[in-house]
Amino acid sequence: ILTMTTTGLLVVLLVSTAPTASYTLQSGQWTRRGSQSIHYDCAVGAVGAEAPILLLNGFGVGSFHWHRNMEELAASTERDVWAMDYLGQGSSWPLECNDGLAESEQGLRYSIDDWLDQTEEFIEEVVLPRSGANVSKVCLVGNSLGGLIAAHLAARKKSLVASLVLLNATPLWGGNLPGWDARLPGPAFPRWVGRQLFDAIRSPGSITDLLQRTYADASRLGDLPQRIRQVTDESSGGHAAFASILWARPATAGNLYDALKRTQCEVLLLYGKEDPWCSPAFGRAAMQVITACNLGRRARSEYVQLSPCGHCPHHEAPEVTNAVLERWFNGDDTLTPSMLPNQRGRGDKASSLPARPEGPSDIVKTRHQEVPEEDPQARRTEVLAEVVPPSEYQAVTLADRILVQLVQ
Repeated sequence: ILTMTTTGLLVVLLVSTAPTASYTLQSGQWTRRGSQSIHYDCAVGAVGAEAPILLLNGFGVGSFHWHRNMEELAASTERDVWAMDYLGQGSSWPLECNDGLAESEQGLRYSIDDWLDQTEEFIEEVVLPRSGANVSKVCLVGNSLGGLIAAHLAARKKSLVASLVLLNATPLWGGNLPGWDARLPGPAFPRWVGRQLFDAIRSPGSITDLLQRTYADASRLGDLPQRIRQVTDESSGGHAAFASILWARPATAGNLYDALKRTQCEVLLLYGKEDPWCSPAFGRAAMQVITACNLGRRARSEYVQLSPCGHCPHHEAPEVTNAVLERWFNGDDTLTPSMLPNQRGRGDKASSLPARPEGPSDIVKTRHQEVPEEDPQARRTEVLAEVVPPSEYQAVTLADRILVQLVQ
């Protein structure tokens, strides 16, 4: 059930979350540069005329973190939807990987710059060739680390990105520890540190505890802790990769706000309000940069906040996240009831509903009942989606400034 409020009027509509077209989740492997096996998932239909969507996950998971979204998002937007694992995470590893000692691993560095290169190559070599002849751009949706990668790619390769959506994007990445450039195989001490920390952080108790701290509703985790543990067990290079990640430097092109200053495409911020890591302060700071740099471009931009919701909105609240993404990619600027997911055909308007009043301070809210699919009898969680007005994200507090400055 989806409910929306506009200036006191309550509108209730039933929304089907089942796919309306034939978009079936598929998996594949892409051999990159002849020595790396990159895992990806996709939900693709007939060759489409719309820009495909590439979903970029956060650190420590893989494309499986998007499985609650992919088929439904593909069907509702009629776009191909893709997701991939970064090299050194999930199921993407150098061929014949041997924890930093194989020939295919020599000189590798697991840094954000390298994952950025991988993402660009994946788009150009896998995603776009599968699209229609007139399709030359993609829509990027990035969560956490994936949001930072997406923002940097949108800034670096403007001709490749049509739309940018950031879900609780991390503002900075890279430990940049001294004494090593993070290229494998690496000195003995970093390798020892990597082994100890990797085994500690991937213990079942540590994984579950960390995830419970980052989700507002831990019942939404499902089998995610087991999936994360599984991919770390199956890898043959996790210790060396983790060491490299710890020592790798931040992005050469700067932090999230540096990237957003150079981005020219439309941008949607979709943030879980209860995220203990990338809190609303970072979202407000990002929206300030977008607004300031967007004055002469007239590109769409919007800031939507979900509550209660934590660091991974797409996984914790997939229904409301998909609803917001659908109306964004279908061209609706705000959370109006004029175009709702799977309620009517594309372009059909709910003419019986009143138009949304104008005004920068207007707040439109959308509620979804999120139910864990693995336990239909579980407690239902109402997730509220709220368009954040300029008056709120422009009013940056001293605490906001201090927090944002700490990561720059």
